[in-house]
This record gives sequence, structure tokens and C-alpha cells, in this order.
Amino acid sequence: MRTNQWILVILLSLGMILSGCSSTADSSQNGSKTEPSESPSANAQPSNAPKPLDKPVSIKIGYPTQGASMLPLWIAKDTGIFEKYGVKADLIYIAGTPKVQETLNSGAIQVGLTGVDPVGKAKAAGVDSVILSAVSDRTVLYIYGQKSAEKANIAKDLKGKTMITAAEGSLYDHLAKFFIKENGLTPKTDVKLLNMGGEGDRTAAFLKGEGAFYVAAPPTSFKMDEMGYPQLYDFKDKEVLNSGVVMLKDYYDKNPELANAVVASLIEANAYIVNHKEAAIKSISKWTGIDDPALAQKTYDVNVGTLPKKPYVSDKSVQFFLDNSDSEAVRTMKPSDIVDNSLVKALDESGWIDSLYKK
Repeated sequence: MRTNQWILVILLSLGMILSGCSSTADSSQNGSKTEPSESPSANAQPSNAPKPLDKPVSIKIGYPTQGASMLPLWIAKDTGIFEKYGVKADLIYIAGTPKVQETLNSGAIQVGLTGVDPVGKAKAAGVDSVILSAVSDRTVLYIYGQKSAEKANIAKDLKGKTMITAAEGSLYDHLAKFFIKENGLTPKTDVKLLNMGGEGDRTAAFLKGEGAFYVAAPPTSFKMDEMGYPQLYDFKDKEVLNSGVVMLKDYYDKNPELANAVVASLIEANAYIVNHKEAAIKSISKWTGIDDPALAQKTYDVNVGTLPKKPYVSDKSVQFFLDNSDSEAVRTMKPSDIVDNSLVKALDESGWIDSLYKK
């Protein structure tokens, strides 16, 4: 009975946290814009700033998680940065990077914030897409265990147990498998994986004891800490592409100016997050549904360090996923087969990115 009461308490908490995002979560459906302390569109643009589109273009951008790693996207929407560059962006939540890629492949969205493995598998299936910039190249994810778990005995504790993680092929899934291999074990053979799409579903399963281990991100991880579940591993130092800005190759070739405007918007949003903490925290509260100011600030603090000033997609952050893909075709690919850093490079060499951080 006591366990069921705890499950009810945390699920109610998670429900309040996650209810702020619907499946079509653009800012018009989530209330009015966050009022920034200084509107980017009101500032005089330096001479080396990217030029806005000649005519505004409406696009749909799919994103894979309701976690704060998507903050640059939300800030670009909330503060009018997208609009400044002529991008009328409709933001659509689609659970998991594999589903985002599937939706991109179908043409239902024009931009997807998705991952290396889904892009590689699409290419292997004959659908070419390209990663244009990194949203983040570090991740705020942790491995938790049931209360009896101990770091000192982790390999022994893992064997024969179940780890709860997100959809197969997702970042969570890849990192779960990496952790298992790092402990000398084989995923699915020595350690079972319970792949589940929703954060609330995964949390409920863990609290019910359906898995001995659980991959979690803030703010859920904060609840795990409060309840005394041991944090066994922190992935913060692992260089992996959390998600990238992706377009179908044909669409990118036909719309290079639009691609540049989207990438520039997110780069400017990263700088805005660093320079305007309070406004960024308001966006976190709005899009995640976190109504506790202290919790929203804590979420900001753990995520801000993952945002790259210059979002080049590094070979190392891509190679991790290529090497660990369950697709033989993907494992034979090189980062250059699916990545194009030319837009970021041009914006960097112009000096514009550095100017965003000058006081």
C-alpha cells in the first residue's frame, strides 16, 4: 500500500510537470509569449548578422522530448527570434527521435530535431537527410537504481536484471546500452531492456519494480533524488549528439536560405539563454509545466552547460551512435555521410556568433 501511495504522489507531480506540453505544442497553444527582458528583434543588428528571409516562410518543426534540452527551440519561438529571421515556426512535440525522423521522412514536418541513428537508418532505407547543427553535444541523463543498488557492485547487480529506458533507437536507449557494455555485459542478453515512450510510463514502471534500473532526466531525476533512489551514473561528460537540426537533403538543397535562418535562430537563442537567465527560466516553466520557480531554476542550471556556443556537429559525437547502431548499414557510415557543418562554419567565420556573447 505504501509503495502505491508513493507511485501516486510522483505521478501526480510528473503530471503537473509534463502537462504544459501538448502533442502540438506551439506557443500559441501554450499561452502568450514569454516577455524577455530585452527583445532580440528590437536590437540593432551588426553588419555581419545573417540576413532575414525576403518573405516569411511557415514551417513545422518536430522535437522529441518535453525536457529542457529543447530550450533553444522554445526561446527562438517565445522571444521572436524565429520571426526576426522570417521563420514562422509551428513547434510540434513528437515523442522520441525515431518518430521525429519518420515524420520528417513523410514530409509532414520540414525540420526535425532528431538523432544520428534515425538519420542513418533513413539514409539506409533510401531517404537522405542531413544534420545541419547540434542542439547540444552533451546530455543531462542519469542511471538510477532501486534503493538496494550500490555503485560498488553495479556489474553484479545489473546481470539478469531489467533496465527501463526510452524508445528503441533513442538517445536514452543508446546510452543505456553503452552503460551496460561499459560494465562488461551484453544488452538484451545479460540485461533486459524495457523500452517505453513516455516519461510518466517509465517512472511508474520503475516505481512498481518492473525494472531494477532506470534512465532518467531532469526534472524527473530531481524527484528520484528526493525519494532516495541512488544515482549510479551521470552521462554529463559523454560527448554525444543529444539531437541535431535535420532537414531532408532535397528540401535543404532547394531551401538553403531557410536552413540558414533556422540554424542562425537557434544559435542566437543559445546566446539569449546564457545572457537572459530569468527569461529562459520563464520559458522552461511555460513549456515543461514546472510551476515551482526553484525547480525551474535548477532545471536551467543543469541544462545551460550543454548548449554549444558554436554548434558544430563533431565527428566524435556522431561516431558513438554509428558504432553502436543495431543496423549494419549504419555502422558502415561515416559522420560526413550525414552531417553538413557548412552553415555553422560560415556563421562562425563571419564573427557573428562571437558578437552575440560580447557584453
